[in-house]
Amino acid sequence: MNEKIEKILEDYCTNEGCEHWANDNELYGLLEDFDVLYEEKTDSHRWWDTYRTTIKVGDTYIGFISAKTTGDMNAREAGWDFESDTLCEMLPVKKTVTTYIRKEKNE
Repeated sequence: MNEKIEKILEDYCTNEGCEHWANDNELYGLLEDFDVLYEEKTDSHRWWDTYRTTIKVGDTYIGFISAKTTGDMNAREAGWDFESDTLCEMLPVKKTVTTYIRKEKNE
């Protein structure tokens, strides 16, 4: 795991009085407690879709790969495992996005 991010998360746990994670599943549980700022789908599998998820801890934007199932089970129940080596620091970038709306018949 990225040492800088590990330190940021450890400091967060100390300041907020939460327990330090013992394994990747507990770390993923901690990450899920933060508000998601941005998600981008990166891949699809039979049972789940993977996303690059971005959260903010203190002043740092942190990204990691998460998953959502396409069925009733959660991703871990379906066999997906969180990998802490996907944690990375993210930078905010502004993009211009063009979307399209339906044209009315009389226009």
